[in-house]
Amino acid sequence: MIADMMKRMVTRCLWLVLAVSVAAVLYHMYDNRRAAASNAKAAMLAGLEHKDAPSVPAPLPEEASAPADTGPAEALADIDLAALQAVNGDVIGWLEIPDTQVSYPLVQGQDNQFYLSHSWEKKPSGAGAVFLEETNSRDLTGFHLIVYAHRMNKDLMFHSLKYYSDPAYFQAHPSIYLADGTAVRRYDIFAAHEAGVTSLVYRLDLEEHRQELIDFCLDNSVLDTGVVPKPEEQLLTLSTCTGFGHAARWVVQGVLRERYEIPSGH
Repeated sequence: MIADMMKRMVTRCLWLVLAVSVAAVLYHMYDNRRAAASNAKAAMLAGLEHKDAPSVPAPLPEEASAPADTGPAEALADIDLAALQAVNGDVIGWLEIPDTQVSYPLVQGQDNQFYLSHSWEKKPSGAGAVFLEETNSRDLTGFHLIVYAHRMNKDLMFHSLKYYSDPAYFQAHPSIYLADGTAVRRYDIFAAHEAGVTSLVYRLDLEEHRQELIDFCLDNSVLDTGVVPKPEEQLLTLSTCTGFGHAARWVVQGVLRERYEIPSGH
């Protein structure tokens, strides 16, 4: 009789574990769909789905460089940030890597915790949002900007950054674009690597040690892009988890090489 009772208890426990696992999977799927719907709403409000031919933004003279494909900058020139900010005043821009799933509103909270568990609409979400380091300037000035997001399934959020371990993927997607309503910035990717959370990448007091950070990133990069930042140029780091614990992050880094001014009135 005791053996029968034990078998029934074990069976019930197994069924309970199965039920909890199925519920967790279903909730994760639901959360992913909800995140995708929220991001689609953001794109619609920003005017990125249905656009007339946009005006071509002109490169600012002080940052003019070799001719480059201005198509992605043109697509972001007419972005309607006001519509997004009407939903959430924490929205400060739009981040995009052309021809990838990385195309999201950029927010900045009071700390680096809130948007780990809330969408760009400030709604609870396991997918979180794409958000700027709390100590970076809201106007996107400064030597080193850091942008965080989760590494979700289905290429949501920063999942596709992992593909930058492949040089062919970099060749197909060499730049990151960031629009803030006044300009569209093009950052050319110069490094991709795993960085410890206590490494130089996450040091916020390197204003006097710019070259040290640049050298660290180039030395650790799994890519040889041929792009070498100068200390006077601005760096942008996209940071996400590796999937192997919390001691390190996967980062893709770019250097500001073009700034396209958005004409007033847009």
